[in-house]
Amino acid sequence: METNTNILNYGDIERLAIKYNVPIVDVLLMALNRYGICANLEDKRIRFKLRPILTNEVYYLAICVNTFNSPFTIDDRNQLIIDGMGVGQIFDIEKDTCDATYFRRAKTELTLNSNMRSQCSGCTFCGTYNLDPDDKVDMSDDNKIADFIDGYLKRNDVKDLSDLVRVTICTGCFTDEMKLVDHIASVHRVFAEYGFSKRIRYIGSQIRSEEAMTEIEHLIPFFSLSLTVECFSQREKRMRKEKAELNLDKIHDILSRSLKHGFSTNYLYILGLDELSTMEKGVRTLLDCINRFPIFQIMQNYVEQHENLRVEAAKEMDYYIQARKLIEAGFENTNLRPRSWENYRSLFYTTYQGAPYDCIRI
Repeated sequence: METNTNILNYGDIERLAIKYNVPIVDVLLMALNRYGICANLEDKRIRFKLRPILTNEVYYLAICVNTFNSPFTIDDRNQLIIDGMGVGQIFDIEKDTCDATYFRRAKTELTLNSNMRSQCSGCTFCGTYNLDPDDKVDMSDDNKIADFIDGYLKRNDVKDLSDLVRVTICTGCFTDEMKLVDHIASVHRVFAEYGFSKRIRYIGSQIRSEEAMTEIEHLIPFFSLSLTVECFSQREKRMRKEKAELNLDKIHDILSRSLKHGFSTNYLYILGLDELSTMEKGVRTLLDCINRFPIFQIMQNYVEQHENLRVEAAKEMDYYIQARKLIEAGFENTNLRPRSWENYRSLFYTTYQGAPYDCIRI
């Protein structure tokens, strides 16, 4: 697929940065997430570290390849190229798969794909099921979780799990809510036997009932719920039935009750599926029922057809920068801030609300 330099060039990035008073690096990385890369690679999605020009910092990204006629390419020296010029050095490239496990936060957070995420399907915008399924580790009972941990300790040459500050469970759907609760309890129980004593986090939409929340509150001292909201409009068309039935009122109710049970609470949202007015209304509606900054992810084209799912305004870069401004304004009177290592498809890189944005990146 040849690059399309008519979509965006480096001069456009500079003009957008000036127009919206946003750093060039931030606009560049937002555009890279939105447009992906054209490259002589078989993989449809890759992960890599990137040191952009104009900064000495290194960022971690997961980017789609050859699924859009992107202005970005990679040259034979692994430079990121746009408009014929190098705008960053790429290194540590690897194929993106449905991993059974991966690290974040300087290797102090472990994310578990403990129920074969590659088997999950039904939401039109999700690309997980289009990735190669490198997720065949079975963690369906205590013994199998222990086997996984034994292998983990050996591979990483560590004696126990005491250095981990959070374990995030990000899975395919379970057949019912309480089976998920049993699995979360099993992970907590077995990980504790290996020295883990910090926070368990669940990313998904299946924890909803008072029964489930009460059970988790009794079993797990430190628990986080990150509800996969994804969008506020046309949910019945875009999502599998179980998720589609969660309208904004029900989402607010789940998050509010989560706070009452003492959980740290936020949600995940994909930028590009809603009009900005719809996004702004939803963000402001949910402001009083979270105590962590939401994960606002730029929509990516896992397959070429995903471009058709964007609202028309979201096909232009202005949409994402305007979304950034609206979100910054919405959280202006709170102490909630994004955390770079939690989101590799972010709106925020070097600044947030006009101030330097310093935190762990990878």
